[in-house]
Amino acid sequence: MHPLSVRDVASLLMIPVLFYLFLWLWLNSDPDLQPGLFDFEEDDTLGRESQGKAKDSNPDVEEVAEGEFDLLRERGLCPPESFRLATMETCMPWLGCKEISKEVTVHYMLGQGAVKQVYKATWRGHTVAYSNLTQQTFLQDFLHGVEMLRNMQQTSHAVQLVGSCHTTLLTEYYRLGSAENIETILESEEFSKFNNIRTRFNIALSYLEAINFLHNSPVGTRVMCDSNDLFKTLSQFLITEDLKLVLNDLDALPEVIPEAQLFVKCGTREIVSDFVAPEQLWPFENEPFEDSRMPSYDEKTDVWKIPTVVDYLLGNVNGSDVVRLHLFKVHQQCQNMDPKQRPSAKVLLGEYKRVRNMLFPQ
Repeated sequence: MHPLSVRDVASLLMIPVLFYLFLWLWLNSDPDLQPGLFDFEEDDTLGRESQGKAKDSNPDVEEVAEGEFDLLRERGLCPPESFRLATMETCMPWLGCKEISKEVTVHYMLGQGAVKQVYKATWRGHTVAYSNLTQQTFLQDFLHGVEMLRNMQQTSHAVQLVGSCHTTLLTEYYRLGSAENIETILESEEFSKFNNIRTRFNIALSYLEAINFLHNSPVGTRVMCDSNDLFKTLSQFLITEDLKLVLNDLDALPEVIPEAQLFVKCGTREIVSDFVAPEQLWPFENEPFEDSRMPSYDEKTDVWKIPTVVDYLLGNVNGSDVVRLHLFKVHQQCQNMDPKQRPSAKVLLGEYKRVRNMLFPQ
């Protein structure tokens, strides 16, 4: 073996020096230039998106911890049968007929559905949504919606009740409107900087959390029947200022009680749609529809629709296809032809949180 020359020794010594110099330059360079899963834009409100893989976590422990925190936070807002709008400092009891007739000023109509008309109104200087029954034919639907709302005030997943009187309902006002406007909102000058995959995934997550709440509500397992197409489904939700979805239209939420063999049918007319679950369609081909022969179904009809809704909410921003890839398998399970083989909303929510923790670690 030939002895090493001075040049050979110098060359060998330069290798670790160059390596550590490169490492130092990379770690101190602009994070945006470092390779990662997504090329995110900087978000002033949400902060810069973190990259990399989160540590393994116990989903059961995480779910309990998050659930307890949410429960304490939400119940700490106001005592039962009271409310506090964002513009208020203290809680107030729900408004009754006397307060509504004397203190509420109705301004103009925001929209109208089959069951109610919705107006923008003010109460003591605070903006509220004022809803009136459209016609007596839908009285029971209207009263059902009010009752559901009264029983779902311990969560942030439903619109806040302000008061009610016979066929009048007051709720919190959301200036961004319903979720069918989500694309317009995210493309607007005010919110365009938030139009990224993290924001969109959180919007989808809030939608799924609301469905999970309905399936495990204080008044039993409820099915969202007003959802025969994509935009009808989105119209049941309002958009909050921090770009989350909350339940708003609760007029058609029948209860499923499997142990009592009590299932539901969404309406008495035939449903013709490629959006709904297959068990919601008339199963007897070439025979006229008869409601009495139409089989009933359960909350898994909501689960069938989740992949289509989420696909729309994710949009076509940078990284949306990566999220779709991670959700592909569980979304396939959601649209199993056998409802019993579909995951529950709770199981699905756990999978979404796993994907969130992996792609968007805090």
